[in-house]
Amino acid sequence: MFKSNAEPGPIELDAYLRSQTNIRRLKASLPDDLVASLAREVIMRLASRDRSLDAVPHDPIPGELEALCTALISDDDTAAAEIISGVRADGTPPDVVYLKYLAAAARMLGEWWIEDRADFVQVTIGTGRMFAIMRGMRHLFVSNVPAPGKTAIFASVPGEDHTLGVRMAADIFRKEGWEIALKIGLDHDELVTEVERSPGRIVGLSIGGRHSVDALSRLVVALHICSPGTPLLVSGQNIDAIRPLLSLMGLDGVAGDIDEAKEQMAALSDRQSEG
Repeated sequence: MFKSNAEPGPIELDAYLRSQTNIRRLKASLPDDLVASLAREVIMRLASRDRSLDAVPHDPIPGELEALCTALISDDDTAAAEIISGVRADGTPPDVVYLKYLAAAARMLGEWWIEDRADFVQVTIGTGRMFAIMRGMRHLFVSNVPAPGKTAIFASVPGEDHTLGVRMAADIFRKEGWEIALKIGLDHDELVTEVERSPGRIVGLSIGGRHSVDALSRLVVALHICSPGTPLLVSGQNIDAIRPLLSLMGLDGVAGDIDEAKEQMAALSDRQSEG
């Protein structure tokens, strides 16, 4: 999936706080059932990393995970981030933090939810903070392979019936020298798997409007967790009306027309080449 940057250092507090603010604003703009779905997505995607736990030669000390979960749902907005920063400062590699701390804490938080030890509001706060911590660690993860240059995946958001735009965009970019893998008609899990299998590639997601926001938000959460270093760009017609909402999702680009998409894709490719 990914490997960690060997350089030590804590999470980026500015990125964490910015993500926290955006997540809070995003949740306030979404219905409760979607907020609950996003919380479940964070827990499920992180907890699924448990299959990799046995290969990681490190374990938190007794009580450390429970303290982390308690901090995640506490009134202190930075308590959990400070715990993770302390773990990193002790020399714990990023991949160990991801697998042994965040993944295990996600599973514990999910159990607390089922057992009514944590309510809906606490769990959504906790998963939001967990997601923000991961965004604060994004700079510590790099692709397993070198950036492939002008290579990208173009896909329609799951459930989107109007795919002519993304097909036309793929053809336009191919004519300009891009290698485009076009993914049409995939469901949520299938698309996440396809992106995981193609590390280092920019992902361009096409949406048809406000009706796609629910599926897009869930997809972005899953991709940020499963492929943290992957640049994500969203485009579509009439996108300006929902641009403020998209700006809260932690995307790397939002394009309202083909010229804007070309400009932003080129910038993302240049950024990858610079390392």
